[in-house]
Amino acid sequence: MTYILLALLLFAIYILIAELYPIRFLRVEKINKSNLPDLPPLYLYSFELHIHTQFSYDSLGKPEDIKRSLKEEDIDFLIVTDHDNDHIKYFADESIIAGKEVKITDEKGRILGDILEVGDLKVVAHPFKEKYKWRLPLPEDYLFELIDLKDALLERKTLLFFLLPYIALRSLISIDLALNFLKRLVDIKRYALMYMNMDIKNPIVAGLDHHVKVYIREVGIRFLFPNYTHSFRILRNFLMANKKVETKEDFLRELKKGETIISFSRKPTLFWKEGTSLKVLPPTNCLLMILEEGREKLYSGSYFELPAPSGRSFFLGYNYKYRVWRFYFGVMPLFAFYFKEEENGRVTTS
Repeated sequence: MTYILLALLLFAIYILIAELYPIRFLRVEKINKSNLPDLPPLYLYSFELHIHTQFSYDSLGKPEDIKRSLKEEDIDFLIVTDHDNDHIKYFADESIIAGKEVKITDEKGRILGDILEVGDLKVVAHPFKEKYKWRLPLPEDYLFELIDLKDALLERKTLLFFLLPYIALRSLISIDLALNFLKRLVDIKRYALMYMNMDIKNPIVAGLDHHVKVYIREVGIRFLFPNYTHSFRILRNFLMANKKVETKEDFLRELKKGETIISFSRKPTLFWKEGTSLKVLPPTNCLLMILEEGREKLYSGSYFELPAPSGRSFFLGYNYKYRVWRFYFGVMPLFAFYFKEEENGRVTTS
């Protein structure tokens, strides 16, 4: 009986630790804005990037699977980048864009970087993974994969395996509960700081690097692991455009301008410069962290109107489960975007 009680106690402690993870001690300035702003004239498009299908040697997903997930999650555009080929183009429609993932090597075969090629659009992939770390001059018109979801989860492998039983328990109640918990493992602040330390100014995006590893298809049964739909629910990008996008080519041209928001929510966060102010409208009340050169500021609210930074800055949004004084429990990312004052392409209003 004693051993049973001890086991139950340890299990309860484990559940409590998992439920409260991660815990942050934060000094936050509260911002109360009762009146929401008038929105600027802009168009918003959701998109996913860095997807692998059966045309990659290490993935089993089929074109029909990504089309089904695309429809279920109401994603506007999906960029598929299989390894060294763009065969998905034979199955593409108005929403699916064919690209490919290629490794850049020197004459000795050493990897100097990894690129997602989509026509003349280039995205630096896996930039923080040692094997694929970018080792060449970086053209300013390349996009930068700030977050690679697969890398972000697997680089914290020990923690992921420790929390796996708790994630499995949450999935028995709701798959969305399990997926929301996985977001807590993505440290967006770490990636933002590494980016700033690289002293580059390239526009940022997030990639899923989704590979289907288990595929079972029988009459009435379709099982994919991991499922494209689940990755789409964890992470997506939003593109802000000043004009309506009519075609895939229009979308890619607008994407090169870098007006992007990385979102861990199906609902977007908007930001725009108006006069000398930068306005940020998240989908829900949240914590807003601003990272500037050598400085960090934290705010809490449902709408933010702040002096526009004079240099380059990261704006990071967070949700949390509980709060006791300055302790925040169950902190998870909500959004991330990069702002450069000298950039003329930002959405502005007079």
